[in-house]
Amino acid sequence: MTRRIFSSTLLVLPGLRGDAGRQVRVQRITLARIEGRFHKFVAMNSYDTAPKGHTYTNTLVRLFTDQGVEGTGVMEYAAPDAAFEQAVRGLLGANPLEIYEPDSRFQPLLKRYPHLDGPLHDLVGKLTGKPCWQLLGGKARDTVEVYDGTLYFSDVWFRDRGVRAVVEEAEEAVKKGYLGLKLKIGRGWKWMDAEAGLARDVEVVRAVRKAAGKHIKLLVDANNGFRDNHEHAWRFLEETADTGLYWLEEPFPEEAAEYARLRDRMHKADLGTYLADGENFTEAAQFEPYLKPKKLLDVVQLDIRRGGLVQNRQLARRAEEVGALSVPHNWGSQVGLLMGLHAAKAMKAVVAAEDDRSTCDAIQAAGYEFRGGMYSVSDAPGLGISVDEKVYAAKYKAAETVITAG
Repeated sequence: MTRRIFSSTLLVLPGLRGDAGRQVRVQRITLARIEGRFHKFVAMNSYDTAPKGHTYTNTLVRLFTDQGVEGTGVMEYAAPDAAFEQAVRGLLGANPLEIYEPDSRFQPLLKRYPHLDGPLHDLVGKLTGKPCWQLLGGKARDTVEVYDGTLYFSDVWFRDRGVRAVVEEAEEAVKKGYLGLKLKIGRGWKWMDAEAGLARDVEVVRAVRKAAGKHIKLLVDANNGFRDNHEHAWRFLEETADTGLYWLEEPFPEEAAEYARLRDRMHKADLGTYLADGENFTEAAQFEPYLKPKKLLDVVQLDIRRGGLVQNRQLARRAEEVGALSVPHNWGSQVGLLMGLHAAKAMKAVVAAEDDRSTCDAIQAAGYEFRGGMYSVSDAPGLGISVDEKVYAAKYKAAETVITAG
């Protein structure tokens, strides 16, 4: 993030100007494991060893200032370790409005732990009275398209219902107003015989397309389920060519040569399905081999929590230069969805956000509304979130880690 982004904000809160010119400082940091809940039981994907289930956990990060302003966010997927706790201690005493200066001493910390973007942007937004989307550069669109990313291998888990289990979930999502559905594929990697799994992948796509209708955007995600089996990825595309798939995500691990080969075959066959990948990367620079000298990915997917808002902003700009799209990956985090919504509202190339349709009892979100497949994004300062202190005290506070200068 450059100095220009904050050029219109005050370096000191207006309300503090009369307080002997004191600047706000980070005084205390807390970390706590909190629980989120999906809207339904979620089955497994190609690499899982068991269903996702009903719940997940995030690490809640809270940054408290000496003026009583709090920044709230969550970490990436890994739990905090001793190295992180020691590193984040370096934020104590810092002026949050100076942390993102290009020459600040915090750049190594932000590079190592980009997931700090969530609570830091929330804090800066609250200090300046600006929503995160405005901090990220302004308004590129009024509302943000989302897709339901929770359609997993229910047919495999609920064997008595089979394909119908996925179809019913798709029908429910459409009734709720979703205009985009992402289906998991890659059943032949470990959950079924390779040939039977490929056949089931195709069957599920066809069944969902028939049930959902032509107007619904269908996306598929293999979660590397075609690793070491390029031909099955190709056969899947051939056998679903008439279903109008919007994108094929992560057919195999990120490897430019494999994507170049697949893209060449798709071009020769005049297949218009987009290729998407990148959720396992941690920074924008890792996408360069997929964007030049030839565009191998149509959609880049840096995880919104793991990669953070700053790297996603850089990646979106780079994607726009080469005619690619950006849709930050998100899974198992209501806060991650909200971060993705702010990124999409602010950045032209970020055309949608990934919705895992989950909620967290400790998080209160204000100013968001889902209607007709689109989200309105909060205009409240920061991410527009706060902590439900009653829930937090009852369920999570006893196990929190408190980091102070003392």
